[in-house]
Amino acid sequence: MSLSPEQLEDKLDEFLDPVLSFRRTAAGPARKLAAFPQDIQDYILHQVQVISATNAEMAFQFSDFFNQAYHLLQQDLQQVQQWVDQAMRAYDEKGLMPAMKILQGVENYAQKIRRYQQGVTFEQQHKLLETLICGFSGRPLKLRKLATDQTKPYTDSEKIYLPALCCEFADPVQNFLLYKTMAIFLWAQNRYGSLHLELPLFAQNIPQNSHNHAELQLFTCLENIRLLSLIARDLPGFYRQSHFLHQPVLDLQYHPKWQDIYSQLTLQPDARQSMALAQQYATTLIPVTTAYQWVFQPEQVRAVSHKRILQEKTLFKKLLGELVQEKAPDTQAAENANHHLDIHLVRDEDNQDIHMDLFINGDIVALPQEMQSLLESIIQDMGNLPPDYLQPAGPGTYRARESEPEKASVWEGVYHEEDAFFYDEWDLLRQNYRKNWCVVREMSVPPVYDDFVSQTREKYHGLIKSIKRTFEALRGEQRLLKKQNQGDDLDFDALVDAWTDLYCGKEMPQQLYTKMQKEERHIAVIFMVDMSGSTEGWINQAERESLILLAEALETLGDRYAIYGFSGIARKRCEIYRVKRFDEPYNDEVKARISGISAKDYTRMGFAIRHLSGILQEQEAKTRLLITLSDGKPEDYDGQYRGAYGIEDTRQALFEAKQKGIHAFCITIDEQAGDYLPHMYGAANFTQIDQVEKLPLKVSEIYRRITTK
Repeated sequence: MSLSPEQLEDKLDEFLDPVLSFRRTAAGPARKLAAFPQDIQDYILHQVQVISATNAEMAFQFSDFFNQAYHLLQQDLQQVQQWVDQAMRAYDEKGLMPAMKILQGVENYAQKIRRYQQGVTFEQQHKLLETLICGFSGRPLKLRKLATDQTKPYTDSEKIYLPALCCEFADPVQNFLLYKTMAIFLWAQNRYGSLHLELPLFAQNIPQNSHNHAELQLFTCLENIRLLSLIARDLPGFYRQSHFLHQPVLDLQYHPKWQDIYSQLTLQPDARQSMALAQQYATTLIPVTTAYQWVFQPEQVRAVSHKRILQEKTLFKKLLGELVQEKAPDTQAAENANHHLDIHLVRDEDNQDIHMDLFINGDIVALPQEMQSLLESIIQDMGNLPPDYLQPAGPGTYRARESEPEKASVWEGVYHEEDAFFYDEWDLLRQNYRKNWCVVREMSVPPVYDDFVSQTREKYHGLIKSIKRTFEALRGEQRLLKKQNQGDDLDFDALVDAWTDLYCGKEMPQQLYTKMQKEERHIAVIFMVDMSGSTEGWINQAERESLILLAEALETLGDRYAIYGFSGIARKRCEIYRVKRFDEPYNDEVKARISGISAKDYTRMGFAIRHLSGILQEQEAKTRLLITLSDGKPEDYDGQYRGAYGIEDTRQALFEAKQKGIHAFCITIDEQAGDYLPHMYGAANFTQIDQVEKLPLKVSEIYRRITTK
């Protein structure tokens, strides 16, 4: 039976007492909630209890506005829960007032939900659209979500920035087509020369604010016309599909003031023509806009393009030098005699696609794919291949990029920086995620070139040989396959089954043999090393020695492996330390980084598992392992992460990893590990050691267990 208003008021009083007074009581919310059935009332009271643990005022507002929310959100408790979760996230990120605004503005929230239901979001579509864009010709482009204070899509010549939500139409299919159109037009800007640095808009020597606003608006409109004609030519299927979106632009061809301009842009498509017309008619023509209206960001294009141009020029000259050296070993002679090295650029009929014919000693040489892709990118920026690009560079003159800066403050400007990652965190009390709660940054371990590695190898000389033999045995392991059509021996179990089938009048099967098959190794493993402050001293030395022993053994085995450390201070400064990436060889620098592993701050584990699971998931491997080396249970500077909260967040992160097909194990030296690791990892997925030499043997056991399943 439903609770009466009086009973509800008594229960609400328990949780809302801090914000109640003589004039403000729980009687009003109780009367509203009394009409609901018991299961709804139970849900309400549970939510009031959970919210009040964070803030009693929010809990009161929830109880007061629940009735309105329930009906506005179509009596769907799942949508009601999303409303509560968004308010809780707002409280976590911005404070009480933004959270109150969401709870009290439930009508606006319901309206926004309806827009989301009919619209498409960046999270839903960016992977599909990025794959589509990468399939087109030209420079590969990444997709990113616009900042919250930006609404118009744009490109910086390497990335396409799209809005978080597209809900212009009531039909989700039309909204997806609109979103797709935004992405394709921004690709077209890059592909068809809208961002050439020779244009005044992007020229570095012109002051940032010198461009007339009307001129820029008209240039955008004119480029819309030009790009639309090129898209209609090269992507006719998409053009027909999205025709209704282009009507404002198409109508201009019938307007008396626009007819001649429209013809010029469609017959002679060139961005310089658009710029000249924009300068000529800026005061006499009013530009039109479209539903997919994009904008130019000249400053961002300049900054990104100039950095890329310098790198690509250096790389192109280096690759050209290597090609000349390969085909004409006497490089000096090839450079001094013009007839030995001859280069022609050939454009196709539409003057867009370009390729380079390279002649060395009179013989045409096929360009490697890397050089052809690089050439396309250079042409997009420069419009041509400048003469100074055709001077081959000597060996050792190329640096792919400058070393990454390491900032002292991870949180500073983090929302605007490319190298910051955001991860959810599981809240035990709420039974839900705190969205984008942990801010993560990758940084390298500074290498220490000392004699630590040589001392470790000398110290464990005999053990290293033993470990290598153990891993070599793993490499050569074979599996017995039963019920085979042919093989080395009879399968007596299969023979008995076959005789039974024959006796019962069935056809006798042919799979009566066994054979040994060598296991194909297709494994990727990450070692996640605890670099918290508690590892300082002998534990840190034990971890580093263990990694040296493991690396020596894994080099024998030939499996792909990576090593990362983790530490941090609270949720705003979560740090991942690169020791060895998958694509790095086990060289002197990696050994120096292992030597440089040192104790840092605290042991917040959930973010590290989520981040490294993502790296593991990108590896093409049949078996993926995440092995944690730690000295204790999760904890952090803030008291909240200690105890049940941190354990449950780590457990949830491990569950997420398992859903991705990742096998997670923990090797610890914590004597109290039995109190919490079985709950986090499972009884069979952790082990405790007290000596360094036991670690590689434990890893080999884990390998054997996983690869022989």
